Amino acid sequence: MQFTATPFREDSQPLDGKIIYNYPLKDAQNDGYFKQIEFHPVREYDLELADQAVADKAVELLRKDRGQGFNHLLLVRARTQARAIKLFPLYEKHEDLSPVLIHSKVPNRDRLLDEIVAKKHKIIVCVDMLGEGFDLPELKIAAIHDQHQSPAVTLQFIGRLTRVSKELGDAKFVSNIANQRVDSQMAALYKESADWSAVIRDVSQDKIAREIEKEAFTEQFSDDADAEDIFGLNPNPKVSAVAYHVERENWRPEKAHFFAQSKKQRDFVSINEASDTIIVVAQQETPVSWAKTSAIVDTNWVIYMAYYHVPDRTLFVHTSADEKEATRFLKLIAKDPKRINGEPVFRTLHDIKLMRLQNVGLSRARKDLKFTMHVGRDVNTIIREIETGAAKKSNIFATGYEDGQRATVGCSHKGKIWEMNSSTVSYWIEWCKRASSKLNNKDITPADILKDVMRADKIEAAWPTGLFYADWPESIEIENEQRISLEFEGEVFNLLDVELGKPRRTNDLTLDVAVIAIAEDGAERELPDITVRLLEDSYKFSCPGVKIIFSEANSFEQYLDANPLVFLAVDGSMVEGNYRFYSTKSLDLKLPIGLLEAWEWGDTPIHKESMKAAGDLNTVQGFTYSRIKDDYTFIFNDDGKGEIADLVAIRESKDAIYVDLYHCKYCPQKDGKAQAGARVDDVYEVCGQASRSVKWLHTEKKFFDRMMERYQKGLPTKFDRILKGTPMDLELLRNKCHDHEMIFKFVIVQPAISKEKVSADQLAVLGTSYSYIKSVSGSEVRVITNQ
Repeated sequence: MQFTATPFREDSQPLDGKIIYNYPLKDAQNDGYFKQIEFHPVREYDLELADQAVADKAVELLRKDRGQGFNHLLLVRARTQARAIKLFPLYEKHEDLSPVLIHSKVPNRDRLLDEIVAKKHKIIVCVDMLGEGFDLPELKIAAIHDQHQSPAVTLQFIGRLTRVSKELGDAKFVSNIANQRVDSQMAALYKESADWSAVIRDVSQDKIAREIEKEAFTEQFSDDADAEDIFGLNPNPKVSAVAYHVERENWRPEKAHFFAQSKKQRDFVSINEASDTIIVVAQQETPVSWAKTSAIVDTNWVIYMAYYHVPDRTLFVHTSADEKEATRFLKLIAKDPKRINGEPVFRTLHDIKLMRLQNVGLSRARKDLKFTMHVGRDVNTIIREIETGAAKKSNIFATGYEDGQRATVGCSHKGKIWEMNSSTVSYWIEWCKRASSKLNNKDITPADILKDVMRADKIEAAWPTGLFYADWPESIEIENEQRISLEFEGEVFNLLDVELGKPRRTNDLTLDVAVIAIAEDGAERELPDITVRLLEDSYKFSCPGVKIIFSEANSFEQYLDANPLVFLAVDGSMVEGNYRFYSTKSLDLKLPIGLLEAWEWGDTPIHKESMKAAGDLNTVQGFTYSRIKDDYTFIFNDDGKGEIADLVAIRESKDAIYVDLYHCKYCPQKDGKAQAGARVDDVYEVCGQASRSVKWLHTEKKFFDRMMERYQKGLPTKFDRILKGTPMDLELLRNKCHDHEMIFKFVIVQPAISKEKVSADQLAVLGTSYSYIKSVSGSEVRVITNQ
């Protein structure tokens, strides 16, 4: 039997056993076992001043409590020893309170702990909580300089300061609520008017309730211990299935209980009648391959899952067992199942944007060659053979974008469908539902799907012309960029603060890309250009002196050789390595003139682009802000290297956060005059910026973290990036994004384009960027020009 105040693990693994009694924290407080909790927030966005603000408030509370006769002590919490050492001088000056610094490497640690217990030190600066099991009721005030990231650790920490005694007052916590970075469940703690007693009760009860809900979910699957055993294994099966048409009366989930072939075979069977789902985990014994004997066998555990989608009368079956056992399982649970195979299976490829074929198997009607396997770069030959009837599709695995997110899809002529992923049982069920909607949609013609597939041409004699945009490899997303850095001449730059310039074609075989980085002091640094040379049958990147840092420093050049930059061309094609990818449907796509929105710019000096720190409204960015400010509740000036967009404009509805990213560009002067026209050079950069910003889609909290980080970095130089709204509004948006849909719109603003004089070349670049953003994000795109 176990007793714990926090019945959950930080690694999300389930605890052993079952919760048989739950004593809520609310009852414990009502029964007098825990004191009330006071929260005293400070709000300081300048990180250089934040620690001092927390220290001043904490010491003020300590002196007040001691002046009222309470023998309270102050606990100052730091995340690391280095942080504790840095914080100690803020408290050391209060000599009458005898501050002490203690951590695992401090000399005379045992003596200092004895002195702390004897209450000789009124301020204790430490790492975390003075060690597991340390208990000193007089610790009643906590200065939280580094907030705990998780509910479990936070609840344990707070519990140290809420011990009950008639001689002691209420517990008090001090923390900086500006730009708090905590688990969404703890976000309610760090609000201006938070009632910590109530919030802690809610968080504690919510976490425990989730564990109880997990048990209820387990119990829903069966009335015995099998479900508990299955979900105790934390199943994470591959996302795949074979689909069958089965009439409702022929769906027999209860038959799964008879799956075991013998009494000796260990099976766990769980049935959820409410969601028409079966899970079976079975022990399977097979002869060893290296001996002719029955004395020993290989033992393996396999999973079987079945989900029946009632609206389409479609049964999905997944198993890690062999086909023979899968068939035996199917015959038990379904009568007269009709496998969905052949052409209808390839309907699952429908609506995948920028689809690339990674692997394709072809069946051929030849005696000497029945089957061939191809990689995606043979795609032109593959499609030609399929269209001419020289071969039939056997299996396809493709990548692309669906609903604005990266997607992988696999399908086989025999009926198997899959994605390159392993996930939970609940995710698998939702995936089956989506697959069912495609498999049963007779309006989807598989032959038409391949018309939109990205073709691939090998680049041999020269790099293509018209490359206007460079981006990091597809394997790098926002989540990775935050953890990846570049190092050059001893300086380290986070990848989010590194910007790639427009590709320059110096000769037929060489491309150069400028690299600009933002240093810690906010200054721009020019890094060596990235150069990629076209070789006879390959390519080679160079960027001398630059290293890429993941967990350790590595050769940046070798990384790019294995993970090449992505280039976008004016004609809509993309270049990766020494291959050019394109879709015939979107090649040379020009933006219809009707999609251009012409603004009247009046006397605005359109050769001036940025508002800068001074907030100059007499600029392209400033005019745009003035034009849109009444349409939004929050507007952020993110102009500069590493920007999300020049203007981030946000408004809200009950269930959604609408984010419009405005990318602004100036009109260059000629003979001292800026005049709108048909110059294609005026659209390259702004279209590249808009295309690059698509990567912020689906980043949610990281999106707002980035803005808060940029806001804070601007404060020391008096650059207030928030044009409309407050820092608190930004915090609230960050907290809301967890349960609000974020709907993005991308807006290109270029007054150098004249709608009346717009050229075909300009429309080609705009069309390419427009098509790329729409395909990758599924979001709306606007293009604003001059008249």
